[in-house]
Amino acid sequence: MRVYLKLLVLLLLALTGLALYLNWTGDRRSGPLLSDLRTLPIHSVGVPGDHGNLLGIETRLQPADYQSPQRLRLKFATYLDQARAAGLLNAKTIVVLPEHVGTGLFALGEKPEVQQARTLRDAMQWTALSNPGRYLRALTGNQQKDDRRTEAVLLLKAKRMAEAYQAIFGELAAHYGVTLVAGSIVLPEPRLEDGRLRIGEGPLRQISLTFDRSGQPIEPLQYKRALGRYERRYSAAPEHIQRQTLATPAGPLAVLIGCDAYREPPPADAVLLAVPGARDDWAEACPEASGIAAGERPYMAVRTLGVPWNLLGSPRKPARNLHGTPVQLTNLWLQP
Repeated sequence: MRVYLKLLVLLLLALTGLALYLNWTGDRRSGPLLSDLRTLPIHSVGVPGDHGNLLGIETRLQPADYQSPQRLRLKFATYLDQARAAGLLNAKTIVVLPEHVGTGLFALGEKPEVQQARTLRDAMQWTALSNPGRYLRALTGNQQKDDRRTEAVLLLKAKRMAEAYQAIFGELAAHYGVTLVAGSIVLPEPRLEDGRLRIGEGPLRQISLTFDRSGQPIEPLQYKRALGRYERRYSAAPEHIQRQTLATPAGPLAVLIGCDAYREPPPADAVLLAVPGARDDWAEACPEASGIAAGERPYMAVRTLGVPWNLLGSPRKPARNLHGTPVQLTNLWLQP
């Protein structure tokens, strides 16, 4: 009798624990995290004219910026309002955002434990715990990369990430009437279909999407080839992708992400170059590199000063403290 009683008590405790866990997974209320919406110093080069300009936004991204699509939009709207007030936005302006600005969208709608995580590993673990069924399905169907947890989380959140990425940055481009190079995002086999960013069933790829003045994507997608050490743990580079330029009012634009800009030249017909993810330590971080291969082209190189959960570094270490590095708007006026 005592054995049955003990089993009954254990069963009740297990059911209570399961009920509490399921209730916890359904609670998506986010804590009162604060974002930094202060205006940035402006560094402008050249003489204003009618040929357009390249505008780079270097800012520190924080977990609070990914609490909702509205929060991330507000982050960049603050800087674009500042640029417009300074007379830096026109029909030929090309705005360049930091690398991985879209990858952090995996945290949308997640619990405060995800937002408050200091490392990528912790953030992914909390995301997995709060989405147990979907996580297990993604884990069993993923591509078996070294960092299976990160890969599975990005797969299970991919559809929402793609939709939010296009909605946020397409709306910003249309609202301010500029061409916008929306940094980069990691998605499974992304593609453009009827003007929409879609996902597929293959491996994770890091891509950049550029939006025109009406908020529509400009084809084709721009892929990152030279992945960093830790990026290779959860994503893969495409093998056969021919670089193509993007048509913009300021001229044909090439987009090279991160170390790609230091290791390969832009397409020959490119007049302008955008570099999301520029590196100060490129000689060390980009093997066999010789500097940005822009030639005589005007270019805008935007550093990734801060990415939540250290998406660019070790998943077990917090993001580096770069508070001493200046954040700024960098403007280059184009000349005839």
